[in-house]
Amino acid sequence: MIVRSLALLSLALLSLSAAAETLRIERLTWAGAKISNERATVFVDAVGTDLWNGEAPQGLVPVTADTRLRFALLTHLHNDHFDAATLREVLGERGSVICAESAATYVASRGLRVIPARLWEPQMRGGFVFTALPAADGFGDEQVSWLIQHQQTRILHAGDSLWHGQWGLIGAQFGPIDVAFLPINGAMVATRPSTRSSAVMTPQQAVDAARLLGVRSAVPIHFGLNSPPSYVEVDNPLQTFLELAAEQELTVQPLRPGELWQAPETPETGS
Repeated sequence: MIVRSLALLSLALLSLSAAAETLRIERLTWAGAKISNERATVFVDAVGTDLWNGEAPQGLVPVTADTRLRFALLTHLHNDHFDAATLREVLGERGSVICAESAATYVASRGLRVIPARLWEPQMRGGFVFTALPAADGFGDEQVSWLIQHQQTRILHAGDSLWHGQWGLIGAQFGPIDVAFLPINGAMVATRPSTRSSAVMTPQQAVDAARLLGVRSAVPIHFGLNSPPSYVEVDNPLQTFLELAAEQELTVQPLRPGELWQAPETPETGS
């Protein structure tokens, strides 16, 4: 497919042309992430509003930036992933939200500058390449995952996607992925009667997705909230994910909000 070839070409050009820059990858509250270099800050599903009445899972951390260029990527529009008030504050008048075309009008109506994105088509901004990739939503809303490349580092953020059939295709096109932010809590949400299927990937599905993506390091997100009967996550999602990942020799960094990702050490090769 032409757009996928263009995506790979853009990634290669960025890697060749960009000067060395320091990359910081931070986990934010719930499902959020903050990725920055000296020029630009990129937020993914950043939430700074206390939606949890003082009991945010693992803590509520501030959403801040000190670079001139600022971008926010949205996987979808649910309020635990799209916090318009926080984004208006942190992006200011010059920052932009990058989201699926179908979400652009709504995001703009909330007083934010918008850059629409199509699946598989890369956008190069601030030393990063952003590519919207397929995802599946438990409620039928449109959702995307984001591939973010900075020089040689490839980052994937999967929002709160369900399991779907395109993990292998994404891995073949863009893998290996250096770090993937993967939802793990397999939550069942009481919005429809007699439904027992989860609206988010389970720990096992997250491990399977990581294997198909060729993930070198996984950061579990979107867990630690249990409010039956309206919202019920699987038992001990983090411990289950860690155990399943260990069985598959998948490296996991269980970051708390506010902690930074560290690239795993690679084995030294003999001369």
